[in-house]
Amino acid sequence: MQIDRGEFTNIGSHKLFRMIEGGDERYLPVVFEHGCGSSALLWSLVAPEIARITTTIVYDRAGYGWSELGPFPRTNERCISELYELLQIEGIKGPYILVGHSYGGLNVRMFTHKHPELVAGVVLVDSMHEDEMTARFPEEHRKGQLFAVKFFWFLQVLSKIGILKLLAVFKIFPGFSKTIRPFPKQIQGLLWKISFQKKSMVTAYNEFLNVQDGYAKVRGSKIKDIPLIVIKSGIVNEFYPGTKEEAKRIIREKLKEVANDMKNMSADGKMIEVHDSGHNIHIDNPQVVIDSIVKILKKTEKTGLLS
Repeated sequence: MQIDRGEFTNIGSHKLFRMIEGGDERYLPVVFEHGCGSSALLWSLVAPEIARITTTIVYDRAGYGWSELGPFPRTNERCISELYELLQIEGIKGPYILVGHSYGGLNVRMFTHKHPELVAGVVLVDSMHEDEMTARFPEEHRKGQLFAVKFFWFLQVLSKIGILKLLAVFKIFPGFSKTIRPFPKQIQGLLWKISFQKKSMVTAYNEFLNVQDGYAKVRGSKIKDIPLIVIKSGIVNEFYPGTKEEAKRIIREKLKEVANDMKNMSADGKMIEVHDSGHNIHIDNPQVVIDSIVKILKKTEKTGLLS
């Protein structure tokens, strides 16, 4: 992605950083939603390939990357309201193809539920699901979800006292180093600079803190019969400390179940399990995500020229 082409859009309460590329109006525009504690840059291995075909809209949600802090609480509903405002102000006409990773997948589902007339296709990349904090999952998984909330609380505390920024300067986050390794050096450098900002940690914590509101609003919702591809990670190795092997097996099984549930939200739904990828499929195996988006563009194209 051409970061230097990114601009700010004032949606009233704050400014959002966005990159709009491509521009071929023969095909529907594709809108990307990043995960919690993430940024638009993490779509850098996917979005540029789609921009060769059609208009792409990649943006930092309020509080992330180069975007300004937005109003609190940071609910899924507020996030999609701000995305709607961004698209309207920039004159990007729907319907859209929406692509969401993790928490962004939840936002995509809510946007589709609230504005069904504006959505022609959906790709969910290892999306969060509303049952992950219910008795449908083993207690260990629910504890892991709550631990994530506490983890982001801890990170925001470290960011407020300046420790997190110092750790990022010296790149003392082995897990993060591994995650961003597939990116070009320039993108890696930018990710180190923007990923551990105080505003981002405060925002991530607040998003996680309010995610139950989003879960409640999408529970049981359907997607009209439009193309839907649910991409699920095949490698699930992150568990709450002390989780026994049987519980791990059940958690993996349940994650596959809810992925199938999401696939069944549309009569035109499909589920793909990427066996060699972890949660960040758009980084570990971006071609799967690219191919899925292209499949939906083919189904929704206006001209018949995309081959």
